[in-house]
Amino acid sequence: MNPLAVLGIDDLAEQLYRQVLRDQARPFGVYASRLNTPVGDVEAAAEQLRALRLVRITEDGRPSADHPRAGLERVLSAEEARHAERRRDLARLRDAIDGFAGDHRAGQEQADPAEAGREYVEIDGLGDVMEHLAASTSGPIRFTHTDALAVSAGEQPVLARLVADGRLLRGLHEFDAASTRSLDVVEWANLGEEQRLATHIPNEFVCYGTDAVIANTDWGGEGGRYVVLRDAVVVRAFVELFDRMWAAASGVDDGAEPTSERLVELMQAGLKDEAIARALGVSLRTVRRRVAALMEECGVETRFQLAVKLTERGLTGFEG
Repeated sequence: MNPLAVLGIDDLAEQLYRQVLRDQARPFGVYASRLNTPVGDVEAAAEQLRALRLVRITEDGRPSADHPRAGLERVLSAEEARHAERRRDLARLRDAIDGFAGDHRAGQEQADPAEAGREYVEIDGLGDVMEHLAASTSGPIRFTHTDALAVSAGEQPVLARLVADGRLLRGLHEFDAASTRSLDVVEWANLGEEQRLATHIPNEFVCYGTDAVIANTDWGGEGGRYVVLRDAVVVRAFVELFDRMWAAASGVDDGAEPTSERLVELMQAGLKDEAIARALGVSLRTVRRRVAALMEECGVETRFQLAVKLTERGLTGFEG
């Protein structure tokens, strides 16, 4: 491992630096022979070190180096100062985001007063906005986990760090989403997320304390954009919705997804998907996904073929 890589020093230059520290002011040809590298490459490596003042070239063209504590401490101090200033610049930029967002809201209000207080987000920018909301708000985070709004800890490093540091995160997982993303569920649980399972989540949304909520504009659907809402009454309404669902939900180890047998019974009774979803207390998306899984299990491609196969097999042979 090359410890100087953080300074932009490549492996050859790092090896040359060690050679020079051990045996000062030798001709470049000597170091090239020891490193089994062309002289030109060794001279280029020495230039990397000279640029950081880790080595100097003597009058007769040979590399020499001071004690590494002096040279590297000086470089480290300069780098740390530069990064500290960079962090201050980034902090100032983060503070300015809300100001820019205010300009955006003002433009929306001028164009359409009905859109006041709404910040629309396209799906490709959703992750970054969620990270900003996690970093710029306080209080418990209430997260509905569905397939459409599925994020992992790796995709949300700021949120993951906040949860690991003790910020309360409550995750309400739809049965189907929990079953298809079990690794993500475990990952968030390991970070300290309090989790419960719900048979149906009406819409994807995340509440950030009582400061903001981000939700899908296509209520109950899979399309649409996402919108950030900051109106206190609206945010409180979403918090209340989440808390009611949370109170009615079961623990992760207590719930069970509606069985395939029950789904088949309702299908054979002639119910449409919407009616089946209401009967099972799950989303329409969940019903359609379960039907697709049954079709794959039976090796058929159409609903009609599935009905025939189910009649032949009865209600047996399906996993719950």
